[in-house]
Amino acid sequence: MENNATLEHDGVTIKLVEGDDALQQVVAGLSQSQELALDLEFDQNRFTYGFNLCLIQITDGRGTCYVIDPFTMATLQPLFQLLENEGITKIIHHANNDILLLDKLGCNIRGVMDTDVAAKILNYERSSLATVMKEEFNIEVDKSQQSSNWNKRPLTNEQLRYAAIDVIYLHRVKAKLVTRIEELDRSHWLKEENKLLEALRYSEPENPHLKLRNAFRLTLYQQYILKEVFAFRDEMGQQFNKPAPYVISNEAILELALTPDTDVHEWLNHTKGIHGGLKRAQNEQKLRDTLAEAIASAKEKQISHDYPSNRFQRPIRTPEAEQRKEDLVKVQQRIVEQYGEFASRLIMTTSTINEYAYNNQLRCTKQYASDILAATAQALSISLPKATFKASDRS
Repeated sequence: MENNATLEHDGVTIKLVEGDDALQQVVAGLSQSQELALDLEFDQNRFTYGFNLCLIQITDGRGTCYVIDPFTMATLQPLFQLLENEGITKIIHHANNDILLLDKLGCNIRGVMDTDVAAKILNYERSSLATVMKEEFNIEVDKSQQSSNWNKRPLTNEQLRYAAIDVIYLHRVKAKLVTRIEELDRSHWLKEENKLLEALRYSEPENPHLKLRNAFRLTLYQQYILKEVFAFRDEMGQQFNKPAPYVISNEAILELALTPDTDVHEWLNHTKGIHGGLKRAQNEQKLRDTLAEAIASAKEKQISHDYPSNRFQRPIRTPEAEQRKEDLVKVQQRIVEQYGEFASRLIMTTSTINEYAYNNQLRCTKQYASDILAATAQALSISLPKATFKASDRS
């Protein structure tokens, strides 16, 4: 905070919390509350390597917003215990990434109340906090710091104020949206959606190298080389604390997979998108070794130089499949008429229709959605099988 000045916004005092003792005191006070508003600022491969927590904003709605700096603390365990207390509601707007990051850090947050989901249930076309604040309270939310580098210290007053704004209105937003949801008798939607959010778990993606643009165009051999070089790039990203694509650009890493026998020194010094640290002799040698080992391993394993078979096969259109699709589209149209276009997307999606049409399986991840599907189909005299749930869908 600049000049240790007292910051305020719309009658709320903004306090920067630094150090373990200060965190303990804040948590002790907040633990007496029934409802807390919460938000995280994080960096996800934008300025630094990986998915990293930078700030936690939290308020009990009684006039003080605490902006907690995790960089100044040995442990966040006292805060995590507070967040895991299911007896205290945590109001969050668009909680998905916050929950995933907390899970990655070892915190299983409970008592989630997502106001973004609440807005979707109320058929908001756009459900960002700025949109909700404008429509419900006619308050313009300043988003000028949205692309801020939250890793940098000291934090500016503008950053602290922006961070606080993300939570200081959430009690009011929650109260207003929940009242309207109750009037529509959709509270059970919100409860189930929030439970599904709490069940989210962080995991590293499988075969991330194959998610690079045009990676599917490589031969099996080239994809094998790409996987090894991708892992090397990731290691260097950790070492430099830079997002991996800043070490070797995605275009450059694909080029290297296409021509693994290239002169590494020439390639490093004549290719765009290469981090300067990679050109140091020891790192150049590491890359050279990585390529040599990948080539030797591919040869030993007899990795094919053929292109991978196309795993995607266009579904076969049969009269039965077309009839199932037509039936479910009619159900969808009625649901849209009854609940609104945007709320209906919580109930069923295009993938729901396609899976039923071509696989004759009606899958649902939510009980309330399953009930609505069944009731709507019955009202239309359309025969549908009972929706099934995947085991992983209902934690």
